[in-house]
Amino acid sequence: MLNYNFHPAQKNSNKLLVLLHGFISDHSSFDHLLTSFTDDVNVLTIDLPGHGNDATASDEEWNFNAISHYLDETLEAFSSYDIYLHGYSMGGRVALYYALNGKMTLQGLILESTSAGIDSEENRVERQQVDNARAKVLDIAGLEVFVNDWEKLPLFQTQYDLDKSIQRRIRTMRMNQDPSRLAQALRDYGTGNMPNLWQSIKNIQIPTLIIVGELDRKFCEISQRLTTEISTSEVIKISNAGHTVHVEDAEEFGKIVLGFLFKEEQND
Repeated sequence: MLNYNFHPAQKNSNKLLVLLHGFISDHSSFDHLLTSFTDDVNVLTIDLPGHGNDATASDEEWNFNAISHYLDETLEAFSSYDIYLHGYSMGGRVALYYALNGKMTLQGLILESTSAGIDSEENRVERQQVDNARAKVLDIAGLEVFVNDWEKLPLFQTQYDLDKSIQRRIRTMRMNQDPSRLAQALRDYGTGNMPNLWQSIKNIQIPTLIIVGELDRKFCEISQRLTTEISTSEVIKISNAGHTVHVEDAEEFGKIVLGFLFKEEQND
């Protein structure tokens, strides 16, 4: 079972929003959203293997099948709820895999800045090499060197426009991670080791919301491909936001997610 934090709704609600974080992050990355969400729904924040307070045995391989099993164990305790699964980036890849292979019934799927994998064998092998090289940096150079390099990636350039207090909060969260466990996470379930799901996602039949920042060009393109393959999906692009939409425009992100959760009631 994965480490989790349950945040009950302030009003009577049977909806449970499960939030899965990205790489070098943890459950606390959603703390700034909890108040707005728990006014209306229950929230479950989870630490994925190798992150936060996760205590998953490191002698196990944290592949996608294993993580799906861990999620089964965790979500089984909440089987009486209507479960909506959200995943950001790495967490989105886990959420997508779980939507196809998990045992628990989902009422909806929310994918933020994520992908269905790499469908070119050559590109997948190349990405595995990148993931392994980054893991080696964590092993040899340590966390601070890795974080300094990670924060310079083009994917996160829009975070430099955030308030300094938010930037400090994000860096503190990154620096609180365990480098050896992050390295294992990269090796075991980094992008390079994600199964290619592009041929499978057409089987997703539940309502699916795809959220992407308009400044994140790579994932804007991926989001269009996702919505083409998932017939029950829609894409919403957030203006003036990059990869971390839930941080860069938390207010709009919260409104969109709640709108998705209550869409059926609004249409009645």
